[in-house]
Amino acid sequence: MSIASLFSMLGRLRFSIPHPCKKTIYLLFGLSLPFLCAAQTTQEQQTTIVADTTIHVEKKNFGQRLKQIITQLNTIDTTYIQPNDYTWTAMMQNTNFLHFVSFSATEKNKERQSLTFFPRPSFKIGPFLGWRWLFLGYTIDIGRIQKAGKNTEFSLSLYSNLVGGDFVYLKNKGDFQLQRTVGFQGVSPRTFHNKNFDGLQMYLISFNLYCIFNHKKFSYPAAYNQSTIQRKSAGTLLFGFRYDHQKLEFDYTKLPPTLTQQTPLFEQLKIANRTYSNYSISAGYAYNWAFARNCLLAGSFTPTIGLSFERGRKVAGTKPDAQAANLNLGFVGRVGLVWNTGRGFVGISYISQLYDYRRKGFTAINSVNFINTYAGFYFGK
Repeated sequence: MSIASLFSMLGRLRFSIPHPCKKTIYLLFGLSLPFLCAAQTTQEQQTTIVADTTIHVEKKNFGQRLKQIITQLNTIDTTYIQPNDYTWTAMMQNTNFLHFVSFSATEKNKERQSLTFFPRPSFKIGPFLGWRWLFLGYTIDIGRIQKAGKNTEFSLSLYSNLVGGDFVYLKNKGDFQLQRTVGFQGVSPRTFHNKNFDGLQMYLISFNLYCIFNHKKFSYPAAYNQSTIQRKSAGTLLFGFRYDHQKLEFDYTKLPPTLTQQTPLFEQLKIANRTYSNYSISAGYAYNWAFARNCLLAGSFTPTIGLSFERGRKVAGTKPDAQAANLNLGFVGRVGLVWNTGRGFVGISYISQLYDYRRKGFTAINSVNFINTYAGFYFGK
């Protein structure tokens, strides 16, 4: 009941209550008026609170909740990381591809033989255009124009504050050189250095995904795609998963005859083809060192360990060996140096992925390396 209603009731009582009772009623009403006012105020406040609560409560669907969670996870500490104020990026980039494949075998008497092969290094250059974190570009291999049909190298890396990933695709149809040999009597390790060898073909596809724990203070993009700037030094733990599938075809009869003239090739190295499918987990550490204004030196090392499922044959045309599961090791490493003013940048980065396949008495190592040098500028806010 409101104060106005009480006054109205009192007015009506004035004409119906005997005179001696009026003073008593007025006295009681006067004494209770402060309490009635307080109660009225409290009631109004409670009513307002209930009304406000009812008005502002909003039901969020799954998509809105997921977007809110992702936004919270991508929150950064701007005292450590400066976001890029521009929408577009233009740059020129030079990419150098370095690759080597190594086979090694150990006999029961502990004697060891190994063969190491390199394809000819590639030297690519071309323009890139970026929208926020997405870059598209085209490079021309000016170092191996005549061999362009035999080799394909493709690498894609995605960097964000919270997660990242790498995709690698390689195909080489026999454009290798024999670089080093070990364990052959009468032959030095570099006797056949840079000897052309078309008896090895290789195919590789690899996916690498990882999570960045200290994503509020550490920025991979600051070192490798320049969509942010690392203003203060920070480090982070990394955890991820990698899958790779590799196929090798090796014709050992095309090795130089004088190589095995005194020491026969070990049986473990007489492989016609091998196929590997690998599932690995990874854990490592990364650090960004902001050693001077606008300057950043970054590095990370992430070892991998998992299972490798191997299948193949020793002699072409024969029945494949039974599939075997073995331990596989590897790593992903990165180093970057960049100067970024917020309007333009210059930098160099090195990304290395090692794939190590092992079984008793035999090891195959595949190392894939990319060196990028670049310069560019931002535009379009």
